[in-house]
Amino acid sequence: MSGKDTFFSESNCDRCRSKLVARITSWFTTETICLDCSAKEDKIKAMLREQGKNPSDFEGCGYVPKEV
Repeated sequence: MSGKDTFFSESNCDRCRSKLVARITSWFTTETICLDCSAKEDKIKAMLREQGKNPSDFEGCGYVPKEV
């Protein structure tokens, strides 16, 4: 990785590879993701809360927790 910020130059989601119309940075990693992948992350964060875990403890952890 060159260290160069590519957020605005990415044309595809780093996770699902779909064309980016809108983009956001993943809650868990440094990936540039689409809004569909972001919605999946929201569901994972909700599941973490249901399991009594604080999603903030996972922010920037470098991996996406498995959906349970």
